Amino acid sequence: MPESGTILYDLNTVFIPCRTVLEIEALTSLFLEYYNYDEIKELPQSQPTSQKLIEKFRVIECEPLEHIIAYFIDVVVNKLKPIVMYERDHHDRFRMGNVEAYTKTRLCLFFALHRLKLKFLVIKNFMDKFKKNTYKLDLSKNQENLGIHTFLSAFYRDYYKKNKMNLKLMLSSKRMSERVSELMDTSNTITNEDIINAITFKKFLDDKNRIKFIMKEIKASLFVCRIMFAKMDVYNPFTIGKETMIDAEEMMISQDFIPELIPAISRCYAEGIMTQLEDCFRAYEFMMNRVLEGINYAVEIASGGQITLDLDTTIYNTGNIFEI
Repeated sequence: MPESGTILYDLNTVFIPCRTVLEIEALTSLFLEYYNYDEIKELPQSQPTSQKLIEKFRVIECEPLEHIIAYFIDVVVNKLKPIVMYERDHHDRFRMGNVEAYTKTRLCLFFALHRLKLKFLVIKNFMDKFKKNTYKLDLSKNQENLGIHTFLSAFYRDYYKKNKMNLKLMLSSKRMSERVSELMDTSNTITNEDIINAITFKKFLDDKNRIKFIMKEIKASLFVCRIMFAKMDVYNPFTIGKETMIDAEEMMISQDFIPELIPAISRCYAEGIMTQLEDCFRAYEFMMNRVLEGINYAVEIASGGQITLDLDTTIYNTGNIFEI
């Protein structure tokens, strides 16, 4: 992956200083491996202390993980200040403050929103290419004989590869000699490799668990965002106030979206039922657009109305992951 000036700028200004976001995301992912999201869904509204989150995540007597949570809550989240909110049903609202994507106090919040949106954009990128290719897949030889599993296998492989590539871009690894590496004691340290492994360790899964894995990753990012927004007294940052309220947050985790529509598209693809496939795809596109609009709305709120993104635009650099 090329190291352009813009990537290096984001690496030094955002990705390295905001590493804690990835650490909390990884911890949340591991929690969701064993417990239901409903256990923590409403937790942000209580603005939990670090000790409460340590207990909730059941990492007591694990010093490195306790330090991660304590730093995130007591330092990063604690820096966030409530923002002035006017009536939520006015879309042309005005937010106070002078906030842009590199403002230090909100840097980690923008990074968390970047991660959340990126996960949906990875899915959208795969689906857009599928549609552009007249609902056909560009398959490698080892994927051609998977039968009904073909679509979900290709879908998951693409998500897994792009997510891991992006993590490696954001988690810089400093080169050191083998001698220095051996002298370093990392037994009580969470390394970059630990974070990557925690987030991407499930490479080989069946169809059902592939979708569950992706949903778990989305929920982990969503939880991190909501913890920070709650500190700012914003409890529904993804709800767009229009003629009818659109709750993009509920749509993100709804069974009717990714858990239902992606397998439905997969079945239609395997059985060659084009009319149903196109119907499912239209429903998927509608919901994906609403989700991305909701995330953009949250970015706008966090920036005092100063950052407005296009549907496919990210806050920070993503390298070339959408070009491969």
